[in-house]
Amino acid sequence: MDTAEPTVLPPYPPSGGDEGPPGAPPDESVGPQRWWTRRRAVAAVISLSLLTAAALIVFLWKLDYYTLSPGSARETAPFIQIEGAPTFPDQEGMVDYLTVSVKQATPADAFLAWIDPAIDIVDAELVLGSQTPSENRELNLQLMASSKDSATYQALQRLGYEIPISGTGAVIASVAADVPAAAVLERGDTVVSVDGRPVAVSQDLSGQVAALPPGAVIELGVQPFEGGDTRVVSVELVVRPDDPTRSMIGVSTFTRDLTFDFPVQVTIDSGQVGGPSAGLAFTLGILDALTPESITGGARVATTGTMELDGTVGPVGGVHQKVVAASREGVDLMLVPSAELEEARRYGGDLRIEPVDDLDDALAVLATMGGGDAVLPAPTEAVPVG
Repeated sequence: MDTAEPTVLPPYPPSGGDEGPPGAPPDESVGPQRWWTRRRAVAAVISLSLLTAAALIVFLWKLDYYTLSPGSARETAPFIQIEGAPTFPDQEGMVDYLTVSVKQATPADAFLAWIDPAIDIVDAELVLGSQTPSENRELNLQLMASSKDSATYQALQRLGYEIPISGTGAVIASVAADVPAAAVLERGDTVVSVDGRPVAVSQDLSGQVAALPPGAVIELGVQPFEGGDTRVVSVELVVRPDDPTRSMIGVSTFTRDLTFDFPVQVTIDSGQVGGPSAGLAFTLGILDALTPESITGGARVATTGTMELDGTVGPVGGVHQKVVAASREGVDLMLVPSAELEEARRYGGDLRIEPVDDLDDALAVLATMGGGDAVLPAPTEAVPVG
């Protein structure tokens, strides 16, 4: 049988010894415990302050960079209202415009861009040029307003309406980075003449450039966006990527102080979205609303690209993020300016992506899906004002 060892307790120390009565802490431990508590409290405060400062730096400190993230695919139909002509709102299919989320980067945003291939980080100058953020915001809202006017003009003109227009110059919306014009032109500059001939609307500029061969050097009269003194700059024309026989400056433009005499009232509610890249989408959306049959052939179509007064579709940028947004939304077809086709297909996966250089190209692509020119009246057939 096992025998347990007896438990021997230490003798109770005499009064004044190292230990107190049972259950009481040793006298000498009272001071050190309080001292260590204070040290820990100070350390905790310091640590918390450092963590708070680090968090503020990581999440709130603004860098001289911007992030470009995928935005959304938004249907145009709910934002378009038309008065003065019959409309056909209950259609199959839809036309979407694509957005990019543009944000001044923090260190946290920069890290996210590093690990997420759908997010790009770019120098602030590429987004703002020489403008302040508020000036850039105002310009983008102007670009959107002009884009809606150009879309309305092109859609109604395609349906046979005659629309008088006027303006005070061609405003530079974007400049390609790899063209000679990038050295002398920037966003917001307004071209008012080409070789001494006046430029009132954007198509005046594109028309005069189209008549010249690649390599020609032209003199542009340029004013600030708000108006003011005119400076003259020399620009060498370059070859269009889609046609080696044609020339271009390498810019997208809209008309300053653009006014129209529209026979049909079209209102587009774009909210706080700025920029000109929804021009093609709005043009197709208006045509869809004014056409009995679906202009997309019943498919969901997303587009990006400016709409110029002469019907050309121009690149804007952010196509990487727009393709990602279109893929996530499950669209059937994406139309992009031909200059951005390679980049779009690089990130598009299985999404069908087609290049377009003008409205006619877009309508021809949609005709392959049972929409576009297949459901629109012939261009020579005028539509009466309702």
